[in-house]
Amino acid sequence: MQPTPSNERFQILDVLRGFALLGVMIANMAYHSGYWFLSPEKQQNHPFYEIGEAILWGIHFITEGKFYSIFSLLFGIGFGLQIQRAMEKGTPFVGRFSRRLLMLLVFGLLHAVLLFVGDILATYALLGFILMLFRKSSNKTLLCLVFLFPLIPLVQYGIKWYAVQQTGIPGELSGSEMFEQIVLTYQTGSFMDISMTNFFGYVFGRFPDLIFTGRFFKVLAMFLLGFYVAKNGWFAEIPKRKHQLKKIMLWCAAIGIPCNLVMAHMMTTDAYYTMAPSGIIEPLVYAFGVPALGMCYACAIALAYQKPRYIRILNRLAPLGRMALTNYLMQSLICCLIYKSYGLGLFGSMGPLFFTLVGIGILIFQIILSNWWLTQYQYGPAEWLWRSLTYRKKQPFKQSSLTVLK
Repeated sequence: MQPTPSNERFQILDVLRGFALLGVMIANMAYHSGYWFLSPEKQQNHPFYEIGEAILWGIHFITEGKFYSIFSLLFGIGFGLQIQRAMEKGTPFVGRFSRRLLMLLVFGLLHAVLLFVGDILATYALLGFILMLFRKSSNKTLLCLVFLFPLIPLVQYGIKWYAVQQTGIPGELSGSEMFEQIVLTYQTGSFMDISMTNFFGYVFGRFPDLIFTGRFFKVLAMFLLGFYVAKNGWFAEIPKRKHQLKKIMLWCAAIGIPCNLVMAHMMTTDAYYTMAPSGIIEPLVYAFGVPALGMCYACAIALAYQKPRYIRILNRLAPLGRMALTNYLMQSLICCLIYKSYGLGLFGSMGPLFFTLVGIGILIFQIILSNWWLTQYQYGPAEWLWRSLTYRKKQPFKQSSLTVLK
């Protein structure tokens, strides 16, 4: 089987992927910049602290969890599309998709160690193997699991929370000294020091947190929803389903907006991690509100894309989405060059106002670069490497090569 040529792509999926990348960049900036690693006292020392807190609240409300939910949905759609194409062409699917996931896992682990400990690629790769187990599931089974899986983190947290309330022993936020050491390493350490910090941070920090927050179940639920959407051809029949999409958008807004208002407030406290009496509220509103608002965004973009006056604007995001892997890795690389010691060494020196402006600047640069790049090349560099390794064959890269193939 050959890679999907650009003329067979669904443009709306690339637009959605580019849109999701915007939110992921802004959501990650507090981590890239080091702001989240600072003590409350040091955060308060930043200029425009009050404005920054308002911006953070807005980031929690608008971006937290919603954009990786859209990415997860799109991953599931891509999975479904590849199954359909394999069946149409009578070619094997499991082996090739497994190689694709293995390559993604390698990218993710290297990304986590060398650039950004908050990597999501390795999580996607691991869950992709689980997703394959559901490739023959019925629509009813898929939808049942879509609603069931987000509730598991709530139950998981609820059991721990109940035990803490019964014993009367509060949970504790620990590691202030560890965070100070991390900040110092990122500000002054060598590349090797930083890479080792990332490695241990991923193994002993990031991965346990993914388990504690139930992120695996949340992502898998959206994978399955995306697979359901692809299986039933929803994204290919948007004009016919506009009425249904409007209903879904409105219902998701009705659920998602109030839930995320509450969640944004809860995220300004330590109640969740300390398992305070009010801590149970956060996973409750997250389970229902985050995927709902993410779906609201996706439906709104899909509906807007049906109107000619918005198509040209939204199409500027399509190259960003077509190069999503490259741009995701590039975001981390640029932030390392800005914030880590081997770059400008600005880790921990910016508050929310300034690191958000930096994030917006990076996104503008990537939109311009991606639109130019794809006039010269078929894929982003990371996408080209990923495809070449997946298909065990060097893929054509320049646009002139595509013309020859046609």
